[in-house]
Amino acid sequence: MTTNRLNSRLDLPHGVRRYTPDDLPVMTDIFNESALGGTSSPVLRAFSLKEMTFFVDCFVKEGDPIYVLERKGEVVAWLIVNRFSWGAQACRLTGEVSIYVRNDHVGSGVGIRLGQAAVVLARRYGFETLVAWIIEHNEASKRGVQGLGATQWGRFPGIARFADTRADVVLYGLHLTSDVSAPATAHTRQAHAVLA
Repeated sequence: MTTNRLNSRLDLPHGVRRYTPDDLPVMTDIFNESALGGTSSPVLRAFSLKEMTFFVDCFVKEGDPIYVLERKGEVVAWLIVNRFSWGAQACRLTGEVSIYVRNDHVGSGVGIRLGQAAVVLARRYGFETLVAWIIEHNEASKRGVQGLGATQWGRFPGIARFADTRADVVLYGLHLTSDVSAPATAHTRQAHAVLA
C-alpha cells in the first residue's frame, strides 16, 4: 500500500459517527438527490423511507459499517462499507465503499472526509482491500478516491445506461496491507469471524 496523509489516519475524521435509525429520513433524501441526478448513481429512481430502511437493515444484519457525517448538527453525507459484491467467500476481505453527499456540500471536502473514514473503518472491520465503483464521468468521486491513493483497476465499457446515453463504469481499488500476497493473519481472521 502507498501511504499518504489522507489514507494513513487511525481515527475517524471530526463529525463522523455511526448512523442511528433517526438518521434514515435525511439519509434517504441524500441518496435520492444522487439517484435523481440521473448520471452519477447506479440507482435511477427515488427510494421511499421504507425501502431505504430495508436496504440499510440488510447491511446492519451483515455487520457492515454505516456512518454519517455531521456539520453544524446536520447530517450532510453518509457512507457504507460492505463486502465486495462478487465472490463473497473468496473476496470476503475486500470492502466495497459507497458514499453519498448532499448536493449543497459537493466539492466542500465532505467526500474526502468520508473517504478517510471508509479507510479507517475498513481496517477496523478487518478488510485488506477497499474498492469503489464509479461512473466514468463522475470526476469528483474519481478525484476523491485518487487522493486517497486508490488506482483504477478496471473499466467496464458502456455498461451504464442513462436514457439514451451510455457510460463506462470504472473500478478503483486500494490495498490496505503492505503485502497483498500474504495469507490472512490470525488477527485478520479473528476480526472477520467477529463480523460473520
